[in-house]
Amino acid sequence: MPGRHTEFPSSDFAITSVNVGDRLDQREIEDRKQQEEWSFYARRHWGSTLRVWARRLVPYAVLLAVLAFAGGWLAEERDALAANRIAQRLSSALRIPVKVQDSRFRTTPAPAMILSGVDLGGQLRLDEVVLEFTAPSLWQSVISGHRRWGDIVISPLTLNFDQASHLLTWLSSIDGVVPDSVTKVRISQLRFRGSGLLPDPYEATARRESNGKFVSVTLRRLGSPGTMQLRVTPDRNGGPVSFEGDAADWQPPFAPHIAWTEMVASGHAGADAIELERFTMGSAFGAISGHLAVRHQTEGSAAWSADGRISSVGIDIPTVIQQITKPAQAPGDKTGKAQSETDETQSTPLSGTAAIEATLVGAGATPEDALRQLVAAGEIKVRSASLNGINLGYTATRPSADSPSSTASTRFTKMESSFVASSSGVLFKNIHATAGALSTRGDVTVTPQLTLDGILHVDLGGARVQAPLRLHVRGDVAHPKYGR
Repeated sequence: MPGRHTEFPSSDFAITSVNVGDRLDQREIEDRKQQEEWSFYARRHWGSTLRVWARRLVPYAVLLAVLAFAGGWLAEERDALAANRIAQRLSSALRIPVKVQDSRFRTTPAPAMILSGVDLGGQLRLDEVVLEFTAPSLWQSVISGHRRWGDIVISPLTLNFDQASHLLTWLSSIDGVVPDSVTKVRISQLRFRGSGLLPDPYEATARRESNGKFVSVTLRRLGSPGTMQLRVTPDRNGGPVSFEGDAADWQPPFAPHIAWTEMVASGHAGADAIELERFTMGSAFGAISGHLAVRHQTEGSAAWSADGRISSVGIDIPTVIQQITKPAQAPGDKTGKAQSETDETQSTPLSGTAAIEATLVGAGATPEDALRQLVAAGEIKVRSASLNGINLGYTATRPSADSPSSTASTRFTKMESSFVASSSGVLFKNIHATAGALSTRGDVTVTPQLTLDGILHVDLGGARVQAPLRLHVRGDVAHPKYGR
């Protein structure tokens, strides 16, 4: 029976108010924690993925925006650069009716705008005009709103001189038509129809000057040995055009047909006259300078006449003879060059240094004919002249002697002559050469085939009276023959 005490006896178990979970409760807690972690990482993963894709898509979005903007700009430009609008602007600037058949943009091989069938007042037709530009310049144009074109390239042309004159006249007005960013207008290939003065194809280039104007055109010869450039500047008041030219390893289209190592010329040209106010042409034998004019004649049998004057000091005669009688040495062949030059100088029939003064006269139906029929008449003086292959004094004192020896020579203290040179040959007349008491006079003709024909009279002088020796000159320039 229980007593009066209410306390429970002690045992191995204690009753407490703390809730201690069992194994199932612990697993539930861990599962809930893991689920929360997965949910956190899932949310973080999607955010990261969105950021990655956003970074990837932003450039494409920007590009699409730029393309859309550029497309709109190009559409506006396409409308502004339509064929009829360009024709109107050209007509207003050049003051002639201009028609443009078509205008279009090209993307390959290089971006450009192409104008097709440009008719300039019925006087000249350009098959194709290309306005070049690059991708950077297009982007700058889109950003700034201003056109940034590159070069203008015109398809190959064949012109007569009247059309070329019109083209030069329009050049002075073209700066008001083409955009300011265009610094060069180029014709890829230009030929002059029926011209003997400019027979080769040329590349024509006009560059914008510092004042923003297109002032001159530079012609550069294409596809021929050597170089030749001609800078042509039209007169904005309609006067003759001025020109400056230079060439290297160049052969003129008219006489003399010699390969000149260099040429410099300047002058003016118009419809009725071409004037070389000054020219200098140099070669291995020396240089000549002078002036030349070709003018249209209103009276007389010939429609065109040519006149001028040339002078030269220091023409090396052995080199002249070598150039006209021997083929040019192959380039790069320098074996024994110095020795061969010495041998050739010793073996030339005449040596010395010549000074020339001559007038030029010609006439023909065209300027080319007048230049082809040029006749040069003047005086030639030779310093340190030596006639190689014959001793005139020995031959005159021994008329019965054998033919002259190739090692013999006659040195003159003075030699001068008048000459007339044309396409039919050269005539040396009134030849006068002296060596002490010995005096030689005569006339010699050189044909275009370089054959010789003439007579020399050799007078020994002195107190004893003796008839002059008469020698016939035959053979050719390289190997003259003297006989009685």
